[in-house]
Formats: sequence, C-alpha cells, structure tokens
Amino acid sequence: MAFVDLSAVNRCSLPKESFRNANETCGLARGTLSCGSFVYLINYLDISFCVLKLPTISFYGLISAFLLMVHLSLLFMLTKYFFVPNLATLIEFAPMTMFGSSFLLFGPTFFVSYYNSFWEICDTRKLNLSPLQFAKIMGDIMRYILIGFMVICMQGYRVDGVTFWSSMFFNLTGMIYLYIVVKKSYKVDRIAADLYFIKFRVTVFLYTFLMVLLVIFVVSHTTFQRGAVKRKQTQENFGEMDSGDEILGKYQKQRAFSRREIWLKTVNGYRNMADSNVIYRTSMMPAYFVLSNIIPVISRDRILIGWNKYASCLGLVILPIMCMPHGFKAASWLIVLLTCWTLSILTFISTYSLRRPDNIWMFALLGLIISSVFINLLSREIENITYQYISMQFDVMPDMTALMYFGVGEMFSESIVVRCLQQRKMWDATFGVVMSLVTYAIFLAFPLLFYQGCYNPKCSIIVTSSTETAIHFIFLILSTSLLHISLSGYEFRISLLFYLLVLAVFYVTLQWMTHYDWILSLATLFKPKNND
Repeated sequence: MAFVDLSAVNRCSLPKESFRNANETCGLARGTLSCGSFVYLINYLDISFCVLKLPTISFYGLISAFLLMVHLSLLFMLTKYFFVPNLATLIEFAPMTMFGSSFLLFGPTFFVSYYNSFWEICDTRKLNLSPLQFAKIMGDIMRYILIGFMVICMQGYRVDGVTFWSSMFFNLTGMIYLYIVVKKSYKVDRIAADLYFIKFRVTVFLYTFLMVLLVIFVVSHTTFQRGAVKRKQTQENFGEMDSGDEILGKYQKQRAFSRREIWLKTVNGYRNMADSNVIYRTSMMPAYFVLSNIIPVISRDRILIGWNKYASCLGLVILPIMCMPHGFKAASWLIVLLTCWTLSILTFISTYSLRRPDNIWMFALLGLIISSVFINLLSREIENITYQYISMQFDVMPDMTALMYFGVGEMFSESIVVRCLQQRKMWDATFGVVMSLVTYAIFLAFPLLFYQGCYNPKCSIIVTSSTETAIHFIFLILSTSLLHISLSGYEFRISLLFYLLVLAVFYVTLQWMTHYDWILSLATLFKPKNND
C-alpha cells in the first residue's frame, strides 16, 4: 500500500519575510493552482493582495476573521429561523416516524446543492490536489459523528435499541467497504479493467444506499400507520380538528388578518428572532427582511401556519438564479428554470393569500431547499476563507487543512438543527438528523469521487497518510460509541460527550505532531517518495 505524498506540492504559502511584499503575494494568489482549489464565488486572496494591495498578512487575517463572523451570523439565522421551522413542519406532516422522516428528509435537502454541483476540485490539471476532496469527505464524516453525538449528549436522549444498532451497522458496513475500495491504486486508462471495477463499486454503493433508504422508509411508515390506527381507535370525537372545512381538505379565509399585516409579521425580524440576543437580532434585521421575502417559512407558530403566498412565488422565481453558482450545465439549468417559473405561476393563480393551501408541505419543502442552497453557499465560502488563510499563515499540508478545518459551516448548522429539534421535544428526529448526515456522507463518498473525476490517469490513488489516520479514528469513534451507548441502556449520557471530546483533542494533537515531524503517522511507518 502506497500513499499520496503531498509534501512536494506547490503550496499556497510564501516565506514569512515575503508577506510585506504585496506583489509577491499577488503573484502567489494568481500563479499557484492550490490557492484557488476551493474558490467558489470570491477569491479573497486575490482581492486582498492584488486589488486592495494589503501590506501585511495581519490585515488579511483581520478581514478574514470579520468575514467569518459575518458568514457564521448569516448561517445561524438561516439555519435556525428558516431551515429548522420548515424541517419541523415536514417531519410533523410526513406519514412516518420522527426518526424515519428526519433521516429521509434532512440528508437530501441539506446536501441537495452540494451533490448537484460541478466544482472542479478534482480537476486533472491540479494533479496531486485531487486527494483534497477525499480528505474533506473523511473529515466531514468524523465531524458529523462527533458534533452530532456531543450535542445530543448535552440534553440526553434514549434511543430505540433496534434503530440504533441498525443505523450503526449500516454505517460501519459502508465505512469498511469504503476503506477497502479507496486505498487501492487503480489504473484508470479508458480501456483499463480497473475502470470497470470502479464503476461496479460505485453501483454497489448506490444500490446499497437505496436499499438502506427503502428499508428505513418501509419500517418507519409501517410503524407510523400502526400508531395511527391505535390513535384512531382511542379517539372519541373530532374536537382536535380545526373545522368542518378541514375534514374536506379546505380552509376558510382568515378575514381577521389583512395581506399587509401578514407580510409585516413575516418580515419582522426583531419579533421573529425574539429568542436571540438583542444586538444580534438588531444587526441581522436587514438580512432577515430580504431573506424572508424569498424563503417561505411554514410553521405552526405563525399566522396561517406560516403561509405567505408572495414569498413562495418569489422564492420559486429566485431559486434558479441561486443555482447558477453551483455549476449546472446549460440544459439542466434551463430545466430547473422552466420548472420553477411554471410552479411559481401555478402557485400564484391557484392559491389565495388569506387561505392556507391544502398541501402545505410542498411550500415547506420549497423553503427547506432554498435555505439549504444558501447554507451550502455560505459553508463553501467559509471553507474558502479558512483554506486560503491557514495555507498562507501556517503552511499546513493541504490534506490536513481539509481534514482539520473544513466543514465548519456544516458542523455549525448541524449543531443548531439538533439543538432546535431538542427544544421542540422532537427527540427521535435529532438522532435521525445525525444518522442522515453520516450515512449520506459515507455511502455517497465513492460515487462522488468517481463522478467528479478524482480517479484519473494522473492521480489514480487518493489516500494520504493523514487521511488514513482519520479513517482509523472514524472506526474508533463508531465502535466505541456503539459499545458505550449499548452498555448505557441506549442512552446518550454526558460521559460519552467527555469521551468524544478527549478523543477529538487527541486526534487534533496527533495530526499536528505528525505535521511537524515530531512523530510518524499512525497509517504508515515511512514516508513514500512518489505516488506509485
């Protein structure tokens, strides 16, 4: 087994004495491919040193810190006040258990723009930088498990034994197979037999993943139907229903409100963010005003259960424009454009602004998708800022940067979603959210690597020693968490939180010591000189 050696890669870094020379830093930003590996919308390094001509790295660090704070603030608002209410509404309306609905709904909506993108991270021109994508995926899997479990442990939760073992078994099986297929060096010429092996393994991943989704859907739906039958047998009257019109699937006009009043309550960020700090909600009111006009929020604590006709129509108009930075091909983007604009016209002519529509879940799903696209865009920009600053300031190995510092946006959003669902007493949904993130990341990792061109004749192996170390820790986290929770009566206790925290600190320390050549990596006893 050989590993990719990224020590000879032309890194995005200059000697410390060169930081005062803006011209040299500008040349680095524009002439080094690794500096733009994770640029999606804005090249902050290029703007700072080529356009603004900042004199030192300190100014660039302050700007980066400010931008990170702004992005995280927007991410907090989008996740808590737009994404979570729509997700909670969909979970309540779905004819499945809370675990099943959150598992099946959260992953596709949260990753919808990530897996539909065509960012050229695995561009063949960047040669050895292709392993960065795999390093990011491995880091994401580890962070999803750590952060998700730790946030659940803070409040405490008792999971069903069968659900827990089934979920962990699926993930361990997928992780073992992923470990086997990615560490092999392939010959990926057009007529090579290994190319067919890769396609076969991609098919296995996708087929297994679809079977997992099917099993969860069938079991969750069957359990929900059994519970519904029992509730129906014990129900003595129809007092819980809103009105006779609701039985027919129709809703009366809410004449107590006006269109203007509903709109004002929709865009009033100071009121809708009342549970946040006064300074925060005051500063975020302009952004909330803009976003609330294009992202529908369907929630039971809003007038008409959050229905806003014009926000839904405008959101459908804006959605194709928001998808443009994600790299859709012309034909695909035109299909999205025609579909969304047609749905916008149908929504406008078939719904009434003072009457709640029958299929309210459709507009909650729309709000979930639009907010997810914004969340993914912000998360990608956070990764770009982090990668460019860390690379310049500390000269860290590229794969270690992806393993250690990427996924900040996704982790932040994940913790907010889990915490908000806990506050809503949706305990099973919190576990479903964490398992959804982990399962989607594991089973779609190899297909994503293949379809993005990470396996190519110039880079047939994508595993680095740092990535291999991360894989070992993922197995350690999954296996020991399985043992700890099983021995604790299937409860997420605070002791698990402390254990995972210590394990995470040990992992970070170990990777940094390996980077400074204080110790050898856990994955190998030598450093290869080539990629053969």
